[in-house]
Amino acid sequence: MSPIVIWRYVSSVYRSGCDEFKIIFDNSPEKKRYSAFSYNTVNLLHPQEGSKEIILSPIEVVQAMINRCIGVEIIDQRDNWCVVKELGETTYKEFDNALRRVFLLLISMAEEIAKDIKPHSDKEGLKSAHIIDTNIDRFTDFCFRVLSKKGYQEYRKTPTMHSILFILEMIGDEYKKIAIHLLEAKTLSPKMESLLKIQADQLRKYYTLFYNFSKERCLDIYEHDQKGHDYNLSVYDGLNNLEKEILHHLKKIGIYLLSLTELKIDLEY
Repeated sequence: MSPIVIWRYVSSVYRSGCDEFKIIFDNSPEKKRYSAFSYNTVNLLHPQEGSKEIILSPIEVVQAMINRCIGVEIIDQRDNWCVVKELGETTYKEFDNALRRVFLLLISMAEEIAKDIKPHSDKEGLKSAHIIDTNIDRFTDFCFRVLSKKGYQEYRKTPTMHSILFILEMIGDEYKKIAIHLLEAKTLSPKMESLLKIQADQLRKYYTLFYNFSKERCLDIYEHDQKGHDYNLSVYDGLNNLEKEILHHLKKIGIYLLSLTELKIDLEY
């Protein structure tokens, strides 16, 4: 299988809550070329001279994947297989800490991206967006694992919490794509800064709502979304094609945040 499909299998087994699992792989005396399994993560972290792709052996690909899985390690390894096992016990406290970390990483990513499109920015925040997104994926995968093993604290609401985590993960993916587009951009309209700020503010509003729920905060999110929609319409015709592509991702984030608001209401009642 290709690395991306292998990762989906490993991720699914990890998320399902398995305490121990065995990975069997083909091996060869020569390393083969593997593309990154997480949207350029491996390539950007370990660039090779004269090559756009890193060359890894099967076990190196597996090890890179397991490094993304919190609480498990490779405990035994042979030529064409390895055994992965959970070390330690999973608790609700760890779930709460991981979930809050997801929120904080998303807010950090959104604010860094908004800051790094200003003139004379070194764009370091844009370059590190893929690393932040990988960490978001690590924590969401861990939360999925806890839900599979123990369920949510109020068990009947486990599917709702699962949906919230899935959408938070997708928001991270959208911001990562925005960062890549911004790195490709030669010129940007000053209006892009306002567009990014509107969505970053909305994300922070949802974070506050999630941990301090109120009907007033729900209403504020919906009103803020409408103001953002009106502003998008007012600036759309003045944007170039790349900026419109970025706006498309921002609008998806807006849709996700409204869906998250609905799910948070479900979580309360």
